[in-house]
Amino acid sequence: MLVLLSRQSRNQGRSEGEEVIGKGGMKTQTLLERHEREIKGVLECFDRVILTGTYQAIGWPQALSAYLGTHGIQMRDFASVLANPWRLEVGAQIRRLARTEGVAVRQVQASERKEEVVAELLARRGRRPGVVCVLGAMERCRSFELQHAAADGRARMGWGPGKCQHFYIYFIDAEFGLCHLRVPTWAPFRLQFYCNGHAWLEQQMRKAGLRFQKADNCFTHLSDPEAAQALVRKFDPRSLHRLLEETAARWISVHRLFGSTLHWSIAQAEWSTDVLFKNDRVLPELFRELVRTAAVEVGCEDVYRFLGKKPGVARKATATTRFQTLVQGTRLKHTLGETSLKMYDKAGSVLRIECTTRDVTTFTHYRKVEPRQSARPGASPVDAGSSGTAAPKKWAPMRKTFYNLGALGQAMSACNRRYLGYVSQWRDHTKERQDLRAVTASRRDKNARSVRGVHFFQEDDLLFLRALQRGELQIRGVRNRQLQAHLPGWSAPKIGRNLRRFRVLKVLKRVPGTRKYYPTPQGEKLIAAGLQLTERVLLPGLAA
Repeated sequence: MLVLLSRQSRNQGRSEGEEVIGKGGMKTQTLLERHEREIKGVLECFDRVILTGTYQAIGWPQALSAYLGTHGIQMRDFASVLANPWRLEVGAQIRRLARTEGVAVRQVQASERKEEVVAELLARRGRRPGVVCVLGAMERCRSFELQHAAADGRARMGWGPGKCQHFYIYFIDAEFGLCHLRVPTWAPFRLQFYCNGHAWLEQQMRKAGLRFQKADNCFTHLSDPEAAQALVRKFDPRSLHRLLEETAARWISVHRLFGSTLHWSIAQAEWSTDVLFKNDRVLPELFRELVRTAAVEVGCEDVYRFLGKKPGVARKATATTRFQTLVQGTRLKHTLGETSLKMYDKAGSVLRIECTTRDVTTFTHYRKVEPRQSARPGASPVDAGSSGTAAPKKWAPMRKTFYNLGALGQAMSACNRRYLGYVSQWRDHTKERQDLRAVTASRRDKNARSVRGVHFFQEDDLLFLRALQRGELQIRGVRNRQLQAHLPGWSAPKIGRNLRRFRVLKVLKRVPGTRKYYPTPQGEKLIAAGLQLTERVLLPGLAA
């Protein structure tokens, strides 16, 4: 879900086609370039999006005080005259509509996970459009209370803790897929709406006739990644606005009183960059290599740079890195304040880099900067805050209105690309690990006999490798008789068995028609590396 803007955000940084420059100033081949043959494509879109709906007429203590004064209601009578009747009315409306839809309101206990309840219901009913279920739960909420000022002793409305019945209305929309609306039954009725960008894209690809495979909230296969990305760019926030207004107007009884003042803002957003591999043979080892290196190499200043920020002593937010191994896989998370970057593997074939924020003002973009004020009667939500005069454009913190989802997507995409560019600087040792595993693991010869792999810490293997490394043998080739002079105490049959073993392991190759052996190119590297490990690392370390 991305709307293209005419001007880039400051947080965007380098464009997609620009070269990645390593720490040494040299051009670095990106991860996408190194594994071009194994990668099917790259897909970027929003993942989880949570919006908050506020009825501005009663959305905060000052607004509620003004509303009470306009209607001649004492502040001390707010709960009995307005709040409690509204509570009963909101609950009755939701229960009535649930019966109309043929679903029962199920009360969920604190020990139950709502996602599991919904997944169980979806497995039975299917994913056809309509109301899936209505769940109820007693949860904490932000409420009002009568307070007395210490200075003059006058009573005024203020924020206070509260707890009330909440309803979760889960439904499948033909355009946005599975969504839910959270409705508290106590004023100020702070709404919460959830949707998922991958669910929206799934619906769009079905309409466009694109083939895909999906696991959870991740596409593991796309028939045309470029066409899928083009659909992402066509997202229009106005279609989401229509869904929000229609859902609130239908399910919330007090919407008829305050609907014209309902304002939706971004509470949380996740933008994912998925690198789709053709199969699961490359990513598992590659991801382990990336995670091991990133957990050590990524520093505080790097996290600031990924998120388009300058580190400073005056900043309250501290950058942290957290490494977790979960049931679903391994995750590495870098956090700065309310924004984080995560890297993890999905379904064994998708490398996901995800930027998550709970405060969109973390990002800046080039926009009109004008005084804050409510939208004029009958004006579009896009015009909210407009003073009627031409306002200058400046780099300013991003506003929370959901009409800024496009600008937010661009800024978060840039953070993901900077992170991907950074991890591309590290050399990928996946092939070397595979080569090492090939010579150290046991294998079978052409007669199906088991052959033991090379053991770098076993004395016989070290002696044999040291003999193979001798210069005169490298030039003239290796024969059994020549090795006897450099392996005292070894019999000719024992040397012959080791020559055959190293040949099966492809460390040595035999000259056809002779009994002469030469190290293979891979064998030369292995012999040198194995001896250096012993002579220059292990032995000096034990002597220290």
